[in-house]
Amino acid sequence: MQIPVLTVTGSQVGSREFPQGWLVDEVNEHLIWEAIKAELANERQGTHKTKTKGEVRGGGKKPWRQKGTGRARQGSIRNPHWRHGGIVFGPIPRDYREHFPREKKRVALKHILTAKAQEREIVILNEIPWKEVSTKKAFEDLTQVVHSAPFVQLWQEGRKIRKYSNRGRRNITLVIDDSELYAKLSLRNIPWVKTISISRMAAHPLLYNFGLVFSQAAFDKMAQVNA
Repeated sequence: MQIPVLTVTGSQVGSREFPQGWLVDEVNEHLIWEAIKAELANERQGTHKTKTKGEVRGGGKKPWRQKGTGRARQGSIRNPHWRHGGIVFGPIPRDYREHFPREKKRVALKHILTAKAQEREIVILNEIPWKEVSTKKAFEDLTQVVHSAPFVQLWQEGRKIRKYSNRGRRNITLVIDDSELYAKLSLRNIPWVKTISISRMAAHPLLYNFGLVFSQAAFDKMAQVNA
């Protein structure tokens, strides 16, 4: 499978072969689901907490005597059926972490990237010219790259959308090398762009996007892993 190589102006200057080490014969959707489920579970803090009737302030005094009032017997105004009372079976702090083996995660990333490549949802940016932090410059360049990518062209067929309209923007993920810090700092305020490092690839940002944009350095490093 050929991956197009684009410049910051949106013109295609060539193509590269998808790394054979990251290619799988058949995409396993259940494995991808397991990887994303584990990632989302591991991101949960688990600090939720509600108070039982023994933890709510007050309620130590019996509201009225046991007999002779004509009302139902009550022992505390902090019982669960009272307003401002305790919560029954509420959430308590817990650990949501799921063990997901590293090699299994690596295989899941292969399946995600193979699926993206088959759907023509991957492009390569031949050079990142941002030598300083500039959101304006990075936004303009990345917009041209995205609008020239095959995944946007396929989506825009039959749609009348202005070039810089918000309707034409879909979430993308930019995969960069660890040394390309200015790209991450320049794009962090753009809501439809998710920037991740090639050394910290995760299943969720790789899958849930409209397209993947690899920097040339990040693609080279990925290709060398299983060379």
